[in-house]
Amino acid sequence: MSTNLLQSWLRLPNGERHDLKGTCSIGRAPDNSIPVADSEVSRRHAIIQAQGEHEYWLVDLGSANGTYVNGRRISQSVRLHNGDIIRVASNELEFSSEILSAMHPAGQQVMASTMIHIRQAQCWLMVADIIGSTQLSHTLPGAQFPRMTGNWFKNCRQIIDECGGHMSKYLGDGFFCYWDDTEDSAIQVRQAVARLYEAQLAANPPFRLVLHFGAAMLGTVPTMNELNLHGPEVNFVFRVEKVASTLKQTVLFSETAVKKMAAENEVKLAGECAVEGFSAQYKFYTPSH
Repeated sequence: MSTNLLQSWLRLPNGERHDLKGTCSIGRAPDNSIPVADSEVSRRHAIIQAQGEHEYWLVDLGSANGTYVNGRRISQSVRLHNGDIIRVASNELEFSSEILSAMHPAGQQVMASTMIHIRQAQCWLMVADIIGSTQLSHTLPGAQFPRMTGNWFKNCRQIIDECGGHMSKYLGDGFFCYWDDTEDSAIQVRQAVARLYEAQLAANPPFRLVLHFGAAMLGTVPTMNELNLHGPEVNFVFRVEKVASTLKQTVLFSETAVKKMAAENEVKLAGECAVEGFSAQYKFYTPSH
């Protein structure tokens, strides 16, 4: 356990403090974590996602008027730092983060609730990222690129949530999500892949999707209220994303994912190759349709 404890919060436009404990939604709808009664704010405007032990990332959800950090409209998910000013329409929120020593009185009060609980579990691991995001940002006019990417993040998250998955991390121009291995998870993953494949056909924006199945270490800090995944299999799925790019595939499954889905008759071999940081040769598959 770390000897330092992190506390993060938002200073709201009315001066109140909103402590961050996991994912926080911002928008005009009253059921948001932070509802903002402003007609220039979208119903689901943006979210702040807790990641790991000490990170919060801001994601715009395709809002009409954009989300700004320190005066700059964001087009990808961005990590927040102490003192950052978030603006939605004319409403400013200040992100603050303070590391307390375990000897600090406030740190001693929250010590028990910041114990990191770790378990190992078999999981479905998925990574998706926008293809050519830098080029898109330079070629699309005005606010078209941030609105496109924001809508993509929102739609993908909705698919993952509705199919029983869990969004773990936003990665600038992509995301990492997972499913616990349950009785229904193979069906849920199939549904998610099918819906994401339909989104790929729209090519707006074009994106790449990879899927793996393996063991992961899941750690959680109760005050963050979000799981963080680690381990060789997690590293593997991120490296597979690079393999998909090399093989010029927009959907790529590891052999273990294909077997777990019992999808051998629905895929074709895309290639057999090494994965950076791993010693063996691995077979990868893509949908046959």
